[in-house]
Amino acid sequence: MSSNWGFCDLSISKNYDIDKLHIIEKLGFNTIAINTCLEEGSDEPKKKKKKGDTREIKDFVPPPMDLPKDNNFQTKLNILQRITIEFSDSGIVHKLNRSENIKKYDIIAVIPKTLQAFQYACSSMDIDIISFETEGRIPFKVHRKLYKQAVDRGIFFEIMYSPIIRDSTARKNIISNAHVYHTVGKSKNIILTSGADNHMYIRSVNDIINLGFLLGLNHNESLEVVRNNTRRLILKTEGRKCGKHYMSFSPIENKINEDYFGILFL
Repeated sequence: MSSNWGFCDLSISKNYDIDKLHIIEKLGFNTIAINTCLEEGSDEPKKKKKKGDTREIKDFVPPPMDLPKDNNFQTKLNILQRITIEFSDSGIVHKLNRSENIKKYDIIAVIPKTLQAFQYACSSMDIDIISFETEGRIPFKVHRKLYKQAVDRGIFFEIMYSPIIRDSTARKNIISNAHVYHTVGKSKNIILTSGADNHMYIRSVNDIINLGFLLGLNHNESLEVVRNNTRRLILKTEGRKCGKHYMSFSPIENKINEDYFGILFL
């Protein structure tokens, strides 16, 4: 994986036209995450097993989006894979533990639908992001203790801005949720993402920093949210996949400065 993450948008819908990824690059981003959503209850009902049939184990989590490997697909963007899972209780963990597909994702996000699910996400789940639906406000009271517990475990809270552009009701809900984060946790571990399925709803890095004022962030906090927090999140995901301690090697240009080379042998 690259170490030059730069500015990141860690939620681009899998329905986004990948032929227009260059537009995201021109807006100042270096890294994106293609988001696959898994809605609650989207797994198929169990079929009655017939005698003598072998039981087929179906993976609860869908595989990540396939990206083209031909020469026509050229972008300098670092592209990560993200899964966002809706759930209402801790029973979800058994399905995730049996899943092989979930290991193929770089980022794991959840949308807790109940207070019990939120408590479990903050205290026990091995995840990276907690998000909420933009159609409504957070459906329960967020306590400082739970927020701090999530922050201490390296979990980030997501604010999506593309619904702010599309819908006035969503705008009110998202601003309200952002101020909840500011009240209970001083906006710690916040990331701003687009959640866009169309390039029309993606804004430049400077526009997003300015948008932070609506969400209770000053200029420095907005910069932290767009650049530093996302970088910390990506490093956390690498740590989950590789272990708490790991080494990353990247190739460098195979060129030797002759003067420096000569000094080495003096």
